[in-house]
Amino acid sequence: MLPFVRPAWKLVALSTIANVLFSVSNALILAVVEPIFRTLFGSSPTAPSAKASAPIHGLKAAFDQFVASIVEGADKSSALRNISLVLLLLFVIRGITKYVSSILTTRLEEGVMKRIRDALFLHLTKQSLDFFSKRKAGEIISLLTNDIGILNHATINSITTLWREASTVAIYIGLLFMISPKLMLLSVGVASLGLILMRVATRLLRTYGARLQAAQADFTSTLQETVLGIRVVKAMNIESFIVRRFLDQSSAYVRRAVRNTRVMGLIPVVNDTFGILALVTVFYVGSQDSAAGVITPSNLMTFLFLLFGLMQPISVMANTIAGMQRGIAAGANVAAVLDTLPTITSGSDHVTANQQVLAVENLSFAYDELPVLQDISFTINAGEKVAFVGSSGSGKSTMLDVVLRFYDPQRGTVRVFGQDIRAVDLDQYRRLFGVVSQEALLFHDSVANNISLGDDSADMARITSAARIAHADGFIEQLPDGYNTIVGDRGTRLSGGQRQRLAIARALFREPSILLFDEATSALDTESERAVQTAIDDALQGRTAIIVAHRLSTIINADRIFVFDQGRIVERGTHAELLALGGVYSRLYEIQYAAKLQGS
Repeated sequence: MLPFVRPAWKLVALSTIANVLFSVSNALILAVVEPIFRTLFGSSPTAPSAKASAPIHGLKAAFDQFVASIVEGADKSSALRNISLVLLLLFVIRGITKYVSSILTTRLEEGVMKRIRDALFLHLTKQSLDFFSKRKAGEIISLLTNDIGILNHATINSITTLWREASTVAIYIGLLFMISPKLMLLSVGVASLGLILMRVATRLLRTYGARLQAAQADFTSTLQETVLGIRVVKAMNIESFIVRRFLDQSSAYVRRAVRNTRVMGLIPVVNDTFGILALVTVFYVGSQDSAAGVITPSNLMTFLFLLFGLMQPISVMANTIAGMQRGIAAGANVAAVLDTLPTITSGSDHVTANQQVLAVENLSFAYDELPVLQDISFTINAGEKVAFVGSSGSGKSTMLDVVLRFYDPQRGTVRVFGQDIRAVDLDQYRRLFGVVSQEALLFHDSVANNISLGDDSADMARITSAARIAHADGFIEQLPDGYNTIVGDRGTRLSGGQRQRLAIARALFREPSILLFDEATSALDTESERAVQTAIDDALQGRTAIIVAHRLSTIINADRIFVFDQGRIVERGTHAELLALGGVYSRLYEIQYAAKLQGS
């Protein structure tokens, strides 16, 4: 937490001062009671026995005399007035310092949590694709919401509470020590026996806290998957299955929460039991010392009063330390992600365009030692349209992921304009591409903002030009608010074909060097496919493009076609050349052509 707290050191200092003042005023309210009552009722302090520690009792006597000098008056009426003003002043100071400390603490908490949340989100966006492929989306969402929330309550808030209560305890112990070092050490010794049980309890709470966070991530993940996949859930009539899974996961969370609470509930019981034991022990020993003249009855009563008042801040500290264990588990989750380095790192070189846009040389790639691409080599020149085709699992989409540098190959090289892409600045490299994928992800924003995504200074001329080339301007102008129409979450207010044409417009708006189409029409009906294919054909005019396609009818006019089979390029050439070969491409084309005839 320290790197996130350090920038707020001024708030930390002010919060510390306010909390110390609150603790001092709180302690003084109890400490002045005995000398005030002595002054009020006209009694004088009994001289301590020779057995007592003179320096300590000297401090106590000096404090009593100081209070008496403030509240004494010419008569009883003026003394009452002075006492009332002193008590009122102490309570006002206590109230003001408590209010100020709460405001400062909230600013400190929220500021630190914002830094952590921002750093975590930034770190997540910089992670490589393999980071997300190995984790459930619900776990990541739970990390940014649940874990950060728990971390907020159980760290900064808890540390502030601990500091405030610890300073109160220190002041109380100082006052107790002034009255009787012997009784103070005796009470601390008895109460400390409970620390052994506290140590065992905190270990259990840390374990339970980690399990509780994991259970919360499970049902959050199910919730996220259900909301995003609600169409599938309803279409397959599996609501009861999803509900049952969610109920099981939430029940597991409740069971773990109950275990956690069982241990948490023991802590105040243990703390209060040993606190009362210390109080009774002091009462017994102190009464004997009072009878022997070691301590005055009034000082014994003040000691017991302060000792009783000490139980509340100690109880708060014990509960706070117990509650922090879950925060430590949440903090471990956050720290683990922040410590995870991206597997894809940026280079520093910048590229200059030339005729050979892309070159892949002897490339091999595997997912967790499972071979996916083997000995791939090809080049793409400026203005050339090439296509990757092959059956499902042949490696064509993975090849696109490697080109986009979502993954780095285990062997071989990808060069852009003659430079190894691993040496090129990653941001500049990704800006070379305009990508249209199978599922067009739109954001809950206006049409214009979805086209100019990420460019706050975009002018409408560029937006409308990209929309026109993508054949999207016609339906956009018919929307209720035109380019200002909100498309809904993930573009749900638009049809599939409309979403794809907006995705093409978005890719064109970036004015990329290379356009990438990854199965851009495979999820569309025939009519939408025709509209999108027309938009793609117009978008390709004069541009370099890579088209990953399952439907071979969409890539007949490609300059070159690379045929993937079991992770290798087994054929390459034009549509006519590949048909003439009578190989893999020809068989794929015949299968699709026969299926089309049967469908018609």
